[in-house]
Amino acid sequence: FGSSCVRRGAPLSHQASTMKVVVDAGIAELGLRCVQSLRHMGCEVLCVASSFEHGQAKVVQGCFDVGASVVMGVEEVVEATVRGFAAEMLLVIRRGDGSSRLENVVKGNVVEINMGSDAPEKAAELCTWPTFNPVFAGAESMTVQINSSAGGKWSTEVPVADTDTAYTLLFKAIPVAHDLFTQCLPEFVQNSAPEASPGVTVKSLAIDPVRPFNATVDPSWGDEQVDRFIRASTFPPHPAPIVVLGEQSFVMENMDQYARFKDVRQDAMSEAGLAKDTSNGQTYAADTHWYSNVGGRIVRQGGGAAANALRPVKQTDLVPGAALQGSARKKLRMNEPLLGLNAEVYLHRVLGSGWIGVEGPYIKQFERRLAQICGCAAACAVQSGTAALYGAMKALDVSKPEHHVIVPAFTCAACADAVVQAGGTPVAVDCETESYGMSYEAFRSCLDADRDVVGVVVAPCYGVPCRDFHKIVQHCKAIGIWLCEDNCESYGSSIRETADSNVLVPMGSLSTISVLSVRSEKMVGVGEGGAILSKDPALITKAKWWCSRAPCTGVGLWRVYDHADVGINGRLPEALGAIGVAATENFPVMIQRKRAIHDWYATHLFAKADARHQLQPQKHQAPEMPVWWVNTVRLAETCPVSAEKVGMQLMEKCSDIEIRPGFYPLHWMAPFKAAGTECVTSEMVYRTLVCLPSSPNLTEQDVQYISNSFLEVLNSLVPA
Repeated sequence: FGSSCVRRGAPLSHQASTMKVVVDAGIAELGLRCVQSLRHMGCEVLCVASSFEHGQAKVVQGCFDVGASVVMGVEEVVEATVRGFAAEMLLVIRRGDGSSRLENVVKGNVVEINMGSDAPEKAAELCTWPTFNPVFAGAESMTVQINSSAGGKWSTEVPVADTDTAYTLLFKAIPVAHDLFTQCLPEFVQNSAPEASPGVTVKSLAIDPVRPFNATVDPSWGDEQVDRFIRASTFPPHPAPIVVLGEQSFVMENMDQYARFKDVRQDAMSEAGLAKDTSNGQTYAADTHWYSNVGGRIVRQGGGAAANALRPVKQTDLVPGAALQGSARKKLRMNEPLLGLNAEVYLHRVLGSGWIGVEGPYIKQFERRLAQICGCAAACAVQSGTAALYGAMKALDVSKPEHHVIVPAFTCAACADAVVQAGGTPVAVDCETESYGMSYEAFRSCLDADRDVVGVVVAPCYGVPCRDFHKIVQHCKAIGIWLCEDNCESYGSSIRETADSNVLVPMGSLSTISVLSVRSEKMVGVGEGGAILSKDPALITKAKWWCSRAPCTGVGLWRVYDHADVGINGRLPEALGAIGVAATENFPVMIQRKRAIHDWYATHLFAKADARHQLQPQKHQAPEMPVWWVNTVRLAETCPVSAEKVGMQLMEKCSDIEIRPGFYPLHWMAPFKAAGTECVTSEMVYRTLVCLPSSPNLTEQDVQYISNSFLEVLNSLVPA
């Protein structure tokens, strides 16, 4: 915090003592545990949270949960608050052996918890956390010691393994230190010093939170010393140690990397050695991998990063698309999540509970929120939109190649993937030219030619309801086949209840079953995930069973690992559910921003375009209300240049603008060619469509800049 902050906790009702204790929490997790123990004893507690300590948010929330007060910030304000608290005891949790700033403020017993060990002089020069010295010195154990100004020392030892890092040693030491404190606590609270055990003098260092840690490997060290140094310097979230070669610095996270470094040190810039720094002159970091979460332009292939790969310091820990130069414009993203105000709070509660698996309270709340958004009775949250489609297909009994499922040619391949994974055969049919949804004529033509069709998946594109949706629904009902809505891009939209009605209902509420995606760039973004929804709870129960590995039911605990069929392990974990709950709280704002962005494109792009270009926006049927998840512009069929040419030229001219193409027609893809139908409209839309940045963080000025840039590029490629 830039200024001081005091938060008062409510007192517990079952206090056994009224002693006032100030806790100077130099180590956040240990400080919080001690605060909880003091509150359990009935003490009134004021916790001083170190403003430079990672985890202070956890301390603030944890203190509030147990009714303790918290103060942090400007030193003078903190000292005045502590003085006014009039504590009878000060508990100091050391990050080093420097004196606490509060020892002269609290007039009472001072209890100190210290961690550390004797260390060589070199370590003493470098150490900035108490567990550095024991690891770097190769000590067999680290001492945890409690000192009381009322008399006495109490100590215990924590073993140091030859695989321990500074972080893992601290993780092991915190419960040991807390146990030692709780053993002494009753005596401290009663103001009498317990009998002391023989103490061990602790040599550690005071911490200067401003001084940076120079975690640089000395090239004169042997491998054993380098290994100890790397482990001693591994204290996340602090930066990893480095090694310097010439003008470059490289991250050293493990000995495999150091071995690689030694192998290439003599030929640092050769093709076989270190790669040259390729970031010079580059404005943004590489912006994608496989599918980008934000809609990048390059698809990377190949394996993951090798453990021994050498990474220049300035090229590490970069978000895809991050600016590499201070003067770079902000990246104008295709899409970004809008997480809301409570995501960190909910994640903290999840981590505090220890329940990070499936079926937790946040998952159940998230499922209820999604069902409400889509006008359904029940939902099952799963790990991706593809998993949701798979669960829906299995719930609808798709299981054999003879089970043909009509799918759109103009949509994400996941729609067809899921049909195949369930055991069926996808049959791609064409789209129409207004909403780019499935064409009713193409749907009917396929039904007439294929007597093995068991159902249809309709996939509204880019947040706009399908123009022919009601015709398709009515025909499915008439012939007795199911309809699944793939609403991964369009949930939150409102659609007419019937073709002749002006009453609007949520997308997803009119089909047999529907699915959505909560991938990071979707209307609700959690990173990766999806959900299956229906007005029929029995269908959701069935889908959940398939996405839970199809277990045997009603057979007792000792057959819990017995399975009735081959399903998938696809349920969404609790942490992502917590993010999802926070994002759904912000859902109305997301819709408002998306609709505003669409209006800005209408004003700054389509209204200003030269009539000769005949630019086409995506269209909807009034009074339906799309969410406009992504905004698109379609070139005229007679345009002499392709959408690809325009798009690539735009990205070359304006590297801050992210765009993406339309969907590659499904019937062109190798896995789905055999069963595809003729889809000339999908082919035309793919050749002429450009998807434009639609992030909820865009301003009207951003949209105006994107629109002007697009028109400039188009005019340069197609001059008058």
